[in-house]
Amino acid sequence: MANTYTPESLTIAPPTGGFQTGGWYSGRQYWNGTLSDPGVIHPQSNQTGAGTAVAPEVNAASAALQGVSPDQMNQYLQQQTQAGANVAPVSQPAPTYQPSGGTTGGQGIGFTQPATIDLPSLYNKLYADAGINTLQEQFSSYQKQFTEAKGKNNDNPFLSEASRVGREAKLTKLYDERTANILSEIAMKKADVETQLNLQMKQFDINSQASKDAMNKFNDLLSSGALAGASGEDIANITRATGMSSSMVQSAINASKAKNLDTETISFDDGTNTGFAIINSQTGEIIKKQVVAASKPTATSTSPTQNVKTQFLTEAKTLQGVQTDQGYVGQFPLLVAKYAPYMTLKEIYSLYLSSEIGKKYGTPKENATEIKQIYDQYKGTEE
Repeated sequence: MANTYTPESLTIAPPTGGFQTGGWYSGRQYWNGTLSDPGVIHPQSNQTGAGTAVAPEVNAASAALQGVSPDQMNQYLQQQTQAGANVAPVSQPAPTYQPSGGTTGGQGIGFTQPATIDLPSLYNKLYADAGINTLQEQFSSYQKQFTEAKGKNNDNPFLSEASRVGREAKLTKLYDERTANILSEIAMKKADVETQLNLQMKQFDINSQASKDAMNKFNDLLSSGALAGASGEDIANITRATGMSSSMVQSAINASKAKNLDTETISFDDGTNTGFAIINSQTGEIIKKQVVAASKPTATSTSPTQNVKTQFLTEAKTLQGVQTDQGYVGQFPLLVAKYAPYMTLKEIYSLYLSSEIGKKYGTPKENATEIKQIYDQYKGTEE
């Protein structure tokens, strides 16, 4: 059973603004006034996988976000485990789950720190939504059946060696036929999940040079017919390199197989959304489209700063707060997150107060410390 500890017993000092429910501190998750074992989701958490270790893929994603290797992340967690080896855990109360619509941050604005993104919960949700767990269970079932059938065949004393070998060949052929498609689908869906995690962490940008180079290589292979027999693992690797979903990659390959149809995959930014589109190279007709993310605020005139400020004032009139799984996020925090790459926090406050809604309601009511944390989280997202 997973243990919990008080921050005081582990000599972990609270950060500025205090511990936040669901946040991670020294590799431990904070919940209900206590910290979990290193690398373990807090047993009192309302998240999927409460009381279990964070998946290796999530640790790898967290390591990448912090600029360290997975091995360094694992060594750090081991060090934290050793550091707390002689600390007595607190008694474990009965689980008290918080409704998914409740707030987990201060002042009810729906942001938690220091981890704005709950990677373990997000990872588990993406896995569940993609059906990967079900596919893996199905693969494990076939694997078990194959092992048992092969064992019975080998242990049958009434079979000649020729019969035994013949039957095992049939069993192996049946097993391969049953599992080949499953393994390909698992590989592609895992690549989709990794891409979504990278998008959430803002590590992937379809306009980056690496993505453009990968897209050019993909189109070259596509036009040459080299992808006609692409395996599930091949498609998974293309997904990781380009950011396109596996279904988008498959659609492009299938479209290129059609007789006399010359296709190309392009990235687009229509001012509202960014993403990918499969087009007919001869006619320009869009065959399939995938939206990746919302467009960034544009600044294309001779006065970029003024353009961004004008757009800010326009959005301040129309932008509405949203209800998330972590609680309600108000209009002002959303504006801060979106415009952090383009203005200082002081400029955002000043511009908000000069807007119609600012003149009507005055200074935003959200906690200033949390607003600063939101600003710091998003200010580095501009290319």
